[in-house]
Parts: sequence; structure tokens; C-alpha cells
Amino acid sequence: MNLVLRPIAVEDVDALQDLIESDPGYTERVTGYPPGPADAQSLLMMRPDGLAEDAKVVLGTFQDGRLVAVADLLRGFPNDHTAYIGLLEVHWNHQGLGLGRATYDLIQRYVVTSWPEVRTLRLAIVATNAHVATAFWLRQGFEPTGEERPYRYDKLETTARLYEKQLTWAHPDLEVRDSSVAGKGLFATKPIAQGTVVGQLSGRRVTTAQLRELLKNPPVDTITIDDDEHLVLSNDPRPVIAYGNHSCDPNTWWVDAVTLEARRDIAAGDEVTSDYGTSTGVEYELQCSCGSPLCRGVVTGDDWKLPDLRARYGDHWIPTLLRKQRGG
Repeated sequence: MNLVLRPIAVEDVDALQDLIESDPGYTERVTGYPPGPADAQSLLMMRPDGLAEDAKVVLGTFQDGRLVAVADLLRGFPNDHTAYIGLLEVHWNHQGLGLGRATYDLIQRYVVTSWPEVRTLRLAIVATNAHVATAFWLRQGFEPTGEERPYRYDKLETTARLYEKQLTWAHPDLEVRDSSVAGKGLFATKPIAQGTVVGQLSGRRVTTAQLRELLKNPPVDTITIDDDEHLVLSNDPRPVIAYGNHSCDPNTWWVDAVTLEARRDIAAGDEVTSDYGTSTGVEYELQCSCGSPLCRGVVTGDDWKLPDLRARYGDHWIPTLLRKQRGG
């Protein structure tokens, strides 16, 4: 598909209105009314109270110059590290062709490349539209937060459930350079203080058997997140955080299943590393060339058993390895 994602411009308003009117059922499910003649203008202007005008962007997906889908995004809502998807709608004549998924993929890439502080995507599904929308958003990797709130639009009174998706994110002061450890690596362009979050991982969840098949065709960027469950990062494009190399004396460590934090102060120019033994729970072996005085020579999926590593890292292992250490 030859698709282009860009902000809706003044000259696109008529096409946007046509898209909204093409699927009256959607508007009726979320407002209680059929589309009105000024809905396009309203979509471009509406935003939560107190949110800056430039924090809202309405993006259109264009196929061969024709508007086929639209999305409403809020930057920094409800907090600085979150972007909120207020709407994603596909023109009725183009539904069932994969444009919803394609548009979402473009939106996610837009957020990752344009809003580097955003780590989480958030949205609400109105109960009266849940039978249509829920399965779609679950397929895109969104998960329910457990929050349910009253929803009211004029005479329509119902509820809305909140969903979130964690993004693969790297601290904006990291960049990819040639590494003496292995190929490419992550380097700090500015000082990063101890305790600062430097990366967050997301991706496709696979079983151990599926992971073993994937590993036959490297490179595969992965961490273990639970027993028989692994996260495989996207490689199209490969995210910045995936270039982090191993060190037996790393300057980052895990604070939960997907989040890396600075273990100590990191100076500008330092390579940013983690200990692969703290995040991998499958049988594997890596010949190490990190050059650290603490270098183990070989990194394995059984390193969680080593007493000196357990003492050195404390609770800073992925949760499933912590459970193994504690006999869980």
C-alpha cells in the first residue's frame, strides 16, 4: 500500500467531513447522534481543558492522494510520558483492507520519531462501541488498565474502559555508534544521572519454542518476561535501545520486566550497557568481550544462579529470574 501519514490541513477539511459521514454508525455509537455538518471542524478543534493547542494533532492517512483514515492524537496527556489516541477511523469504502492496522503502525512510528519523551500510548473504548473496537485494539498490543470511567456525550450516558500500550523507548540522550564491544552500541551524548530511566522495551510475545525458531535467523532482540514467555523487539526499523551491548559490569540494570535504569552516573561518551545474564531465562551461551575487570568470559542463561551476581545486582533482575532465585 502506498500510504502517507501527515497532519490534516485546511484543504483537507472537506475530505475529512466526507470520511466522517461515510460511517455514520461509528459517530452514533460514540455520540448518540448521526454525523453533523461541522464534525470535521469540531474534530480539529476539540481538546481537553488546559491542554496546549500544539499538543493536539489530527493525522490523516492518504492513499494515492485520497484521505482514507484519520487519527486524533494528544501529546502529553494525561502525563508527559503518554500520548492519547482520541480516535482512529477508516473511510467506510476502505474498511476491511487492512488500513486500520496500517494507519496504527504509521501512528506509532510517528509518535516514536516525533515525540521522544512518550513511552506509553493510551486510549478509551466507549461501551457502546466496544463490540467493534475492542478486538482491533487488542490485536495492536493494547492491554486493559482496569480503569473504567463514566462517559457522557449530551444525552448518551455509558462507560469507557482505558487501555494502554508500552512503547519501545530510549532516553533522548542516547545514540548508536560503533562499539569496541561488538559492532554497534549505545552511547550517552550527555551525562545521565544514576536512577534515570534509560530504556523501555516492548514487542511481540512468543513462547520459548517460538523463540528458538526465531533465533535460527539472527539478529533477534529479546528478553524473557515470564516463564515460557519472551518479548521480541521489532526489527523494522530496529529500535535504538536494541543496540545496547552486554557488559559484566554494566551501567544500567532492570527495575521491572521491561525497564532499564542507570545503575550509576553515566558520563557523556560512555557506552550504555546491561548484563544479558539478568534478562535471559533460556538456555544460551555468549562469548563475552566486554573488557571489564569483572568479565565472566561466557554469559549463559543460568547466570542467575551465580551467588556473586545475585549479591551484586540485588533485586535488579527481570521478575521471572527473581522468582527462580527465591524458589518460586
